[in-house]
Amino acid sequence: MADSRRPSSPEPGQGGSASPLLVALVSALNGAFDALPPGLARLAVAVSGGPDSSALAMLAAPVARERGLALHVFHVHHGLHAQADDWARIASCLADRLGLPFAQTRVSVDTSDGRGIEAAARVARYAALADMARAADVRHILLGHHQDDQVETVLLRLLRGAGLDGVGGMAAVSQLDGIDYLRPWLTVPRSRIQETLRDYGPALAPDYVAVSDPSNLDIRYARGALRSDVLPAIERTWPGYRSTLERFARLATESADVLREVAAADLEAVQEHVPPYDHCVRVSALLGLSEARQTLVLRLWLAEHGLTMPSEARLLELQRQLQRAARDRQIVLQHETVHVRRFRDWLVIDRVGERSGDRTGDHSGDDGAADAAGIVWTGEADIRVDSHGGILQFSSAAQGIDPQWLRGGPLSIAWRRGRERLKVGPATPSRSLKNLYQERGIPSWERERLPLVYRGDILVYAAGLGIDARVPQAEPGIRLNWVADRPGATVVS
Repeated sequence: MADSRRPSSPEPGQGGSASPLLVALVSALNGAFDALPPGLARLAVAVSGGPDSSALAMLAAPVARERGLALHVFHVHHGLHAQADDWARIASCLADRLGLPFAQTRVSVDTSDGRGIEAAARVARYAALADMARAADVRHILLGHHQDDQVETVLLRLLRGAGLDGVGGMAAVSQLDGIDYLRPWLTVPRSRIQETLRDYGPALAPDYVAVSDPSNLDIRYARGALRSDVLPAIERTWPGYRSTLERFARLATESADVLREVAAADLEAVQEHVPPYDHCVRVSALLGLSEARQTLVLRLWLAEHGLTMPSEARLLELQRQLQRAARDRQIVLQHETVHVRRFRDWLVIDRVGERSGDRTGDHSGDDGAADAAGIVWTGEADIRVDSHGGILQFSSAAQGIDPQWLRGGPLSIAWRRGRERLKVGPATPSRSLKNLYQERGIPSWERERLPLVYRGDILVYAAGLGIDARVPQAEPGIRLNWVADRPGATVVS
């Protein structure tokens, strides 16, 4: 806990006692400060120039000062409105009046990915705040979000079809990119903050006038439409809707936490570590759960692999295929840069889009342009092959390829084209690579990424299987081994 001393509430004016509103706001701030880690030296407050964040900076400044904490003011210049330069000057003016260090960052809001201007601006804002925080050695930022913001967030998420884990609203403390964001006023209505600013703002920051963002009531934006049309209509019939929706958000968060615990227990029971795919889901065990719990497990499994949630329709399609497809039927669901695949009784995440040197298409019958030819071995321990994304290793073995024969001609590395055969032992017949890979339990999609080493037309080595017993051998000899930059093939049976 940080220093638990309770600073006296600011009492601007002619010596009168502070109002209950002011006391409530400062008390909420003290609660946030009490929860800070011990030994903290500095934190920041994000100020847009509007009344809510301005009031937060005004009241946080004396609280931080009495606790011996350095408070910084951060401003993000979005450049989305003609008045953006004025807002930056106003935020800087407030910092100056409060005697606080000020920093601002200009951002470019990119909407090319279809997120919409509000979502894109939010992403740019948090990225800029994180950059300023790292530059100032700050790890905690105060935000002026209040009860009305929380209600709007909950309604927007409901209208966009979010589930329980998405409608819980904003958290009082959240972490993003290593920065803790503190929202001490989430239970305080906007009207109380603005009333306090009118009563005490002139004493806390003389001559300071907060700005008003015209987009707040612009019906072209989702929040503007809520504030301008929807919420006033709701308030006429349900004046207590703010508290009701705030309570709903809290209960939804609690319910989502319980469901997450259930999903975590189920995932622990159905997943196993299968290198190099990390944790894979055993399909037979997954299908033993109810459909609702299967969905929860799949969502958590994808999240733990750092992936965003696919749409409900795509998750349902994956479950449908798992339930109806035969055990030996491959299932592929492309999501972001990965493929979700089934191999035998495993559901695996194949990061095909993240690999270098992967075979990206069917090369059977092509001209071999992707092959690496003219590799001459002169005794090196390994040779890097960029075209195939890996290293071919040459190591000594009690018995292996005759080193003199291996030096006698250039090697080439090629992808499989089909119908190749390998003789794995002197007393065994040659067999198709397809059958050998199947016996090793290497999935078909991984087989296509395992290169072959030739000398002329002679297949010398097949990655994942070994050398051909027909090539000249000696004691001692050379053993070949292929090490991919991002290893994929494995035995999962």
